[in-house]
Amino acid sequence: MKKGEHHLLLVWLTLISLIGFALFLALKEKVLLLLYLGDSSKLSWVITLMFVIITIYCARRVWFISLEINNSEKVCALARRHDLSVQEDEIYLDGREKLPDCLLTRYLLDLFYRAQSAPAEADQAESNTLNANNKELIEVFEAKLKNPHNLGWFFTDIMIKLGLLGTIIGFVLMLGSVVNVTDFDVTTMQNILKEMSSGMGTALYTTFAGLTCSILTAAQFHLLDQAADELIDTTKHLSQVHILPRLT
Repeated sequence: MKKGEHHLLLVWLTLISLIGFALFLALKEKVLLLLYLGDSSKLSWVITLMFVIITIYCARRVWFISLEINNSEKVCALARRHDLSVQEDEIYLDGREKLPDCLLTRYLLDLFYRAQSAPAEADQAESNTLNANNKELIEVFEAKLKNPHNLGWFFTDIMIKLGLLGTIIGFVLMLGSVVNVTDFDVTTMQNILKEMSSGMGTALYTTFAGLTCSILTAAQFHLLDQAADELIDTTKHLSQVHILPRLT
């Protein structure tokens, strides 16, 4: 079934809406207040700030890839029905109308240039050369689409590690509360339990913040990678079935 326009953007907005609703409930029930006040290390604030930054970055990537998918669908439909020609670094349909400007159009332009620069050889050798050129260009096309997503996966990994670091800090605080204790009277024990509770809270809250934010970030960038893979598959199909046969 064909997906509608800006399908990726709509799915991402649905995910963000669910996250926003969950945050609203957490704020209403004072869970967030408990989280941030109970974290003595303040790493939960750092993790949350990282999540907000990477979500804004993800929003820009979602919009970019969503536009690329829409334009690529138009390019595919036009390329199947019309003859393509290159004039002044632009691809024209039947020599009149230009293809929409997008990554797929630039990929096709590069493919045309590689075909024109290939030496005149036997048909089979020429076909093999074009297929090799196409494979190299596909790899470049894939890198342009997916390399920016590495930042998101890096943030995902860092947030998990910050959560684990907070766990270690929490346990250090717990153990530190009993290191220099020599008298175990009631007042001292109350203070020890209070400090141990603070350390345990730090360990639990930072772990919770790190895992939650990393999972939500990974979900967003999984959507991006999946959409990029679909766009790459569309590009491969168009080039192999409709473009390369015209160039051989």
